[in-house]
Amino acid sequence: MTRDTAIPPRPTRRRGRWIAALLVAASAAGAVLAPSATAFAAGHGTAASPASVRHTAPARPWAAERAARQAVRQLTEAHLPGAIALVRDHGRTVTAAAGYADVATKRPMTSTDHLRIGSNTKVFTATVVLQLVAEHRLSLDDTVQRLLPGVIHGGDHVTVRQLLNHTSGLYPFDRDPASMAPYLRGDAGYYWSPRQLVALANTHTPLFAPGTKFSYSNTNYFLLGLIIEKVTHHSYEQELNRRIITPLKLRDTRLPLRTLKIQNPAVHSYLLDKAGHASQDITFGISPSTTWAAGALTSTVNDLARFDEALLTGKLLPKAQLAEMTKAGPFTIDPADPTKGYGLGLEKLTLCGVSMWGHTGTVLGTQTNAFTSADGTRQLILATNADPDTWTADQTSAWLTAARTTLCVR
Repeated sequence: MTRDTAIPPRPTRRRGRWIAALLVAASAAGAVLAPSATAFAAGHGTAASPASVRHTAPARPWAAERAARQAVRQLTEAHLPGAIALVRDHGRTVTAAAGYADVATKRPMTSTDHLRIGSNTKVFTATVVLQLVAEHRLSLDDTVQRLLPGVIHGGDHVTVRQLLNHTSGLYPFDRDPASMAPYLRGDAGYYWSPRQLVALANTHTPLFAPGTKFSYSNTNYFLLGLIIEKVTHHSYEQELNRRIITPLKLRDTRLPLRTLKIQNPAVHSYLLDKAGHASQDITFGISPSTTWAAGALTSTVNDLARFDEALLTGKLLPKAQLAEMTKAGPFTIDPADPTKGYGLGLEKLTLCGVSMWGHTGTVLGTQTNAFTSADGTRQLILATNADPDTWTADQTSAWLTAARTTLCVR
C-alpha cells in the first residue's frame, strides 16, 4: 500500500489498524522480532554505526558531504533503523548512509542497498504515459471508457489527465479492507491482478465528480498501467524496461510482483514500537502486487537520482509533455503548505528555498523522498527503513528537519 501526502505522510487510522493487525498476525506466525529496544538503541550513534560516504570523485569534505552525513546521523540518533541520503549540487554527487539495513544481523546500511521506492514508481508510470502522448498514441483528454471500455463505472467522464493528477474522484481500492484480507490471514504471497483491485475500487461510489477536487488514489495509477498495456500491447514491465530502465542503464531498478524478495543487498523494513524502536521486520509481509504501477518498484538512491535528473532535463520527454507534467494542478493538496502542488505524476515542493519536483514514496515499512530542481542541477533524496505511521513525534521532527533543512547545501 502506498500513500503520499506531506513529508512525512500523516498517519491514517486505516493504515494504523492494518499495521497493528499485521504485527499481531506476524507474531502469531512466529516471525523473528528485532533485538530489544535497549540493544537496538545502543547500536546507534556515530561510534557503533558511523555514516559511510560515497562521492563522484575523491575530494576534500564539502558542504554537500557534511549535509548528507549530518542528515543520516540525526535520523539514526532518533532511533530510526537506518537512513540513506543523496545530495547533488551542480554536477557533484555525494551519498551517505548510517544505521542498519538489517537490524537482526546488524548489517550496516549502505548507499548501494536496494529498497522499495513506493510511489516514486508513479513518476515512472506517468513518464511512459506522456511518452505515449508525445507519440500521438493517446491523448490527455482521452477517457478511460474509450481506452478501457467497461472497466470502471462512469469511465466516459474520467480522463487520462485526471488519473495522472489525482482529480478523478475514483475510490482508492486500498481503503477497502478486502485488499488486505489475505495478508492479515498470513498469506503474504497472495497475488492480486491489477484488474481485480480496480474492480474492487469499482464496487464503491466515487468520492466526487471528476475534475472537481484532488484526492490521492492508487486506483488512478493502476488504470494508467492498464492503459499502457492496452495501447502498446506489451506488459507494463516491458514498457518500463524498454523506455526507461534499459536506456538509462538503471541496473538496480526492478519490478518484483510475484516475489516478496528484493535484490541483494536489500534493505529490511520495520514497524516501530511505541518507544520508536524497531519491533517487527515486515520486509516480506505483503505482496508487491498490491502496489504495481502505483508503487512496486525497487531501486537504489543512485538509480532514482539518475532517472529524476534525466526526466527533469528533457532526456525522456519532449518539452511540451514535460511542461504538462510540471504544471501544478488547480487544487490545494496540502492546506498546511500552500506552496505544495501536484502535476502529472510529479509533486512540487519548496526545499532549501528552491522549487523542486519529484515524489514521496511510502510503502509499508519504508519511506523514500526524491526531489530534483527543474534544471536538474540540485537533487535531494532521503530514505529510511521504518514505517512512518509508527514514528514517534521526535522521529517525525528529525525527518522534517533532515528533509527540509539539514540536506540544504550551504
